[in-house]
Amino acid sequence: MIGTLLELFWACTKIGLLAFGGGNAAIPLLESEAVPRWISEQEFGELVGINFAFPGVSILKLAGMVGLRAAGTPGLLVATIAIALPGLVLTIAAYSLLVQYRDHGLVRRGLMAMQYAAAALLASSAVRIMHSASGGQFHIVGVALVLGLFLVAYVMQLGAILVLILAAAIGLLIL
Repeated sequence: MIGTLLELFWACTKIGLLAFGGGNAAIPLLESEAVPRWISEQEFGELVGINFAFPGVSILKLAGMVGLRAAGTPGLLVATIAIALPGLVLTIAAYSLLVQYRDHGLVRRGLMAMQYAAAALLASSAVRIMHSASGGQFHIVGVALVLGLFLVAYVMQLGAILVLILAAAIGLLIL
């Protein structure tokens, strides 16, 4: 168990250090560390799906659930602390510098590029989750559902819980 806890700590600390762009951008990083070592691809996809139905920081909840699956309650605690601590420490340090240099062009452009990278990582994770949900097959109804729900969420600006309820209702009827 100690070995698993140390592995969880190191994996989540690395993610916490590399998760530029926020918690959701870290989802693919957590997936690459956790699947298939502690959790199956299908279970990870299900966790990501249900994760957005509840309040809280997504990556903390996901890391905690992976930790729980890997090593019980101690794993949950280790994973949650390890994934949060590096980002918190780095954010405090970076904020003190940002306050001094926020108007500098290089700083603004660098921050913008990191936001684009986060969007790319989210898109990559979305495609992996969609692939997992369809059992590795191309499922036209699933693709249509993803695109339709994206448009509903983006255009109508519905919150995550409403989009998930809508998805569940549609899934019960057509999937």
